[in-house]
Amino acid sequence: MQEPQYPTVLLFCGTTRLRAMARDYFSILFNTAQFRTVSYLTRAESAGVLEKPARETLEYDPSVLADAYRFTRGQPLLLQMLGAELINRFSEQARRGEERGDYVDTNDFAGAVERVVQAGTNAAFENHWEDSDAATHRVLSTLAWATDESSRGQLDIGGIESAMRETRLTLPRMQTFRVLERLADDEILERDGPTYRFWVPLYRRWVAWRWPPERVREDILD
Repeated sequence: MQEPQYPTVLLFCGTTRLRAMARDYFSILFNTAQFRTVSYLTRAESAGVLEKPARETLEYDPSVLADAYRFTRGQPLLLQMLGAELINRFSEQARRGEERGDYVDTNDFAGAVERVVQAGTNAAFENHWEDSDAATHRVLSTLAWATDESSRGQLDIGGIESAMRETRLTLPRMQTFRVLERLADDEILERDGPTYRFWVPLYRRWVAWRWPPERVREDILD
């Protein structure tokens, strides 16, 4: 495949672990690869994901567009899910003959957030959770329990360990640190100086609702 008479390109999409595989001298597929980072959308791009499909139907309050970006950090799938929920809500109310305008306000958005968080299946969140080990579950559940989107947005490792003791989800410090750093490298958590917080607040809400500490305690550590 590397010869000019066989112009074949293989495209792999994944996390930063693909880049780590390139360090393996014998990894034929990855040690000659060219890497490109594909991350979250910008604020303006995020607004376009919501506005363009509904341009002839709905008008968004600017605060809704700001909140959508803040809650998703520009994760395209989550933006599409929120947009679909808002359009479905509008269509359902219209079918029932309810009087309402075409203006999407913060109450509409809050309802869409709750439905996305509590959806029966949510691949955006479930895939990452199911691919993670019990130690990672402990860190994520504790951080989701101990933080929020307003007054307590992030914690340093000491604060996380204190919360882990309070929720009875303790781990050795070095293991906790390794989990935090790996999650930060994978853009699940965001480093802010010595502190960590969820990169996507909507994921924090889902973990807090679906996997509270009392449920995660049932996991058996390896």
